[in-house]
Amino acid sequence: MENPFTLLIADRNRHVREFLRREFMSEGYVVHLAKDDRELLLMIEAEANPDLLILDLEMPYAGGPEVLQQLLDLKPLLPVVIHTLMTDNADHESVRRAAAFLEKRGNNIDNLKEVVVSVLRKSYPHRFDADPEISNTNEDQKSAG
Repeated sequence: MENPFTLLIADRNRHVREFLRREFMSEGYVVHLAKDDRELLLMIEAEANPDLLILDLEMPYAGGPEVLQQLLDLKPLLPVVIHTLMTDNADHESVRRAAAFLEKRGNNIDNLKEVVVSVLRKSYPHRFDADPEISNTNEDQKSAG
């Protein structure tokens, strides 16, 4: 990736955090990790500017929906992908504001990667290279007009 996106992964499970870090770094992302909601909030308040947050709702201390609400209050434009086993909070107001909700199941890393790319494309269209044919067509239309 020429202009890599920065992901912040917040998950209570060290093995999950490390696995996701390896997987996303191998795709060219810059990855930062938070082990609990306190660390996550400190990172966000310290002007960490991730392009996207992958959040497990099963976080120690305050808990996922409450932390998510605080994060959205601090950084309302930050795209959040919920990646969790907990589905009983899916109807919580703050969870509905997330860009995507993905239940953890066995080996769904490819699905998570697709969701992350989709959310990034939607949130940052200007950072993705335009299709050359579309660009050429637009340039032709500009010069003809």
